Formats: sequence, C-alpha cells, structure tokens
Amino acid sequence: VILGFFAALFGGRAGICSSASGACAVIVAALCASHGSGYLAGCAALAGILQIVAGSAGMGRLIRLVPHPVMVGFVNGLAIVMLKAQLTHFKSAGKFLSFFSPEGAATYGCTLLTMFLVRFGIPKLQEKVDLAKAVPPTLGGVVLASALARFFKWPLKTLADVAGAETFKGGLSVLPKIGLPSSIWTPLVNAPLETLRIILPYAVTMAAVGSIESLLTLQLLDGIIDDGTRGSTKREVIGQGIGNLASGLTGGIGGCALIGQSLINAQSGGGVSRLSGMSMAIFLALGIVSFAPLLGQIPVVALAGVMLLVCQSTFSWGSLRLLGKVPNLDAFIIALVTFVTVKDDLAKAVLVGTITSALGFAWKQSTTISATISQTKLNPPSGPTLPNVKSYNINGPLFFGSTQSFSRLFSVKEDPDDVVIDFTGTRVFDHSALEAINTIADRYGSLGKRVYLRHLSKDCARLLANVHGGGLPSYEVVESSPNDPFYGVAEKPEFYNDVPVPKSG
Repeated sequence: VILGFFAALFGGRAGICSSASGACAVIVAALCASHGSGYLAGCAALAGILQIVAGSAGMGRLIRLVPHPVMVGFVNGLAIVMLKAQLTHFKSAGKFLSFFSPEGAATYGCTLLTMFLVRFGIPKLQEKVDLAKAVPPTLGGVVLASALARFFKWPLKTLADVAGAETFKGGLSVLPKIGLPSSIWTPLVNAPLETLRIILPYAVTMAAVGSIESLLTLQLLDGIIDDGTRGSTKREVIGQGIGNLASGLTGGIGGCALIGQSLINAQSGGGVSRLSGMSMAIFLALGIVSFAPLLGQIPVVALAGVMLLVCQSTFSWGSLRLLGKVPNLDAFIIALVTFVTVKDDLAKAVLVGTITSALGFAWKQSTTISATISQTKLNPPSGPTLPNVKSYNINGPLFFGSTQSFSRLFSVKEDPDDVVIDFTGTRVFDHSALEAINTIADRYGSLGKRVYLRHLSKDCARLLANVHGGGLPSYEVVESSPNDPFYGVAEKPEFYNDVPVPKSG
C-alpha cells in the first residue's frame, strides 16, 4: 500500500501500479532463508535509497539499450508465466478439475462468466447506459460474477479460503507502524557494518531487478496508452526508490511496478492520471481495513478470469507472424528471452537477451567493412603531383570487431610506393580502430612505402600521433580538408576539435 501510493505519486508516468512483486520476492526469500525475516524492512529501505541515487544519476536511461526483440520476448514470457500461475486454480491434487464434477463446472463456469462480462457484457452495457461508464469493466465483471456465485452457492474457493481468514480480518490493527522494526533497528545500531554486509547484496539485487521491471512496465504502457506523452525513466526509478524507502520505514518488504495490474489499470482507462495508481493503493488500504471480510468472499477463479484476459492481451501474437520475416537473430532472441523469463526470472532474461543482441550486432557490423579500389590524384608534401595513385576507399564501420577484416583488405607487398586510404565511407569508433590504422601504416613503412590517410577526423589524427609519441612517422601522412569529419573518438572530443593535423616527421 505504502509503496504503491508513493511510487504512483513520484513515478515516471500515469497508470503504473506498484506493490510487492514476485521478482523482488524471490530475492528477499533468499535473505529470509539465510538470515531470517527481520532484515526484510531494512533491505527494502536500502534498496529504495540505492534506487533514488541511481535515478538521480540518470541510470534509468540505460533501458534504451534493451532492443525491441528483447521486449517482445519479455512480454511473451510474462504472459506465459501469468498463464501458468492461473492454471493452478483449476487443479486439485495435481490434476485439472473435471468439467462434469460440481466443483469443476462451477470453477470453469465462473471463470468464463467473468471473462465474458469483462470483455463483452460490461462494455456493451456501457454503450447503452451512460451511468455504467463509471464502473470499469474489470471491477464490474468481478463483482457480478462473485455475486452470482454467492447467490447460487457455487462450490468455489474464495480468497479467504486460500489466504486464511486471519488475512481478511480487517480493522485498524493491520495498519503499519512508522519506523524500522526492532528486528532490524537493534542490529543496525549495535553492529551497523555487519548489518549492512548482510543486507547490501540483496538490496543491490532488489534495486536492480525492481528498476528493470518497473522501466519495462513503463515502456510497455508507453506503447499501449496513446496519449502523446512518454514516461520519464529518471522519475520512475526515483519514484520506485521513494516507495521502497517508505515501505521499509513502515515495516514493508518493498517491491516494484506490477505489469499485470498496470495493464489492467491501463485497459480500464486508468492510464490518463497518476491518481489511478494512488487510488489503487488507497482503495487497497480501505479494503484491507474496512472491507477485508467482504473481499475475502471473492472467488479466486473470478480474478483468474481477469488475469487470463490480461495474458491474452499481453502476449505479442504479432511476433508469431514475424517468423521467417525478420532476421533469424531477432527471432532467436525473442524465443531465448521468452524461455529464460519462464524458466528463471525477468532480470536474467533481459540481461541475456541484451547481451546476445549486442554480440549479434557487433558480429554483423564486423562483417560489413569492405574496400573499393580506384585511382586518384595525389599531391605529396614534396615532389610532383601524382595523377594515378592507388586508393583504398573504405566502407563500413571500423571498430574492435572489424579490425581484422580491415587489415586483410590491403595488399601491402604488391602495392606501389604511394597509397591512399580514403575514410569517406567509414567511421572510426574506438582505440582498436586507431591501432589497426597505425599497424597498416607501419606495414607499408617497413617496406619503404608511404600511406596517405584521407578524410580522417582531426581528433583521430591527433590520437594516431599520440601512439607514436606525439608525431606521425614519415611514411604516415594525414591529408587535411575543411570537409573532414569529426568523430569524437577522444575522451575529451572538444579538446581535439580544432587541433591542427599533426605533421609527419
């Protein structure tokens, strides 16, 4: 409740609902298993502080590095995970309920009724009755299905049956108390370094996983809610941090954005104002305090019906039609991320998918570098003009992955004494590329030949000279031109922007 309110108030966009999540629960479960539940609140508070620091430093922008195939695989895996979670409500003793048993007929019937009301019944009623538009289809469907199940006394498990009557007793006694519990406060005061040593690894992991899941939720809602605005990654990470800090200070376990609930909120029209996320937390608190016994009577399968609709809308069905139409690497990444999401967890899936995409991109780019050979006019520093000089016109990016291919483009021994390397069609990206250029020049120089580097940026020329102790050798000449590019390869590119091209010694 506390996390949901503050995360919605300070978060990156409207429509996001936050609370305790499965992704974060897995992390704190390991903390409980090794050190007990007393450290949960402290872990949540520390994770919140780390998220506030990370968000203030702008680290939320790193979510831009997550490719689209990873996002597609993520939502597909998420849909499958949610589907598997709902299927447990249709089983008894490890087997699916029979359609012909009283319990099975009531379970499947209530689920289908809820799905019909949410998808068709309530929307059709809203088209004819204006007053019905004030009730979201999800809420209306669950309430009507629960009322019918109660009236006809269907043999269904309710929330109180599953979670226990004590969970839904309600009253003011369930309200949190301000301040860290004594179970974390006492060791924090008596042995602060030891306490931090215990909770820091879990807090770092929780902050990272919570931020990733929240930012992916933000991107997902950006694509669903067509309101012309984009969520702020910086505000979202800070908002989640404030929520986790407040949750920890009131004895909570922390969490992050809930993708399923956020999708339900957005599909119910709650994506236009951050009041929807705040209202979720407020009404959840009111329900826990005042209406808990009534909420406990809701059939579990009524909520499962809503989640099945969320699964259907979450899964990217269009990705199945892309098979054979997109690059094989992208199709593989979608399948890989989906598999890892289902098998392990969201954070690991996103990390594996992003790394695989980066390596695949680097490999593909490393194979695109090529050279066309032509004849060009050359005005050497000394001597007459040479009308027909062999020129290697480089095409494709020159970076660490393409340096070996770049080196194989040249026939050093067979080339004439004067050779031009034209960089108009390429771009130098890193230090490995600079070393490759110098290595080629050294190979020509060792045979008494001279190489002329044409249309190379000034900062690259300066860095090439630095490798040789401040000046280029006599066999390596940079031809300057007002039309030369500027790459910004140097650590401080503004320093090299106007430097003179170094002269060969």
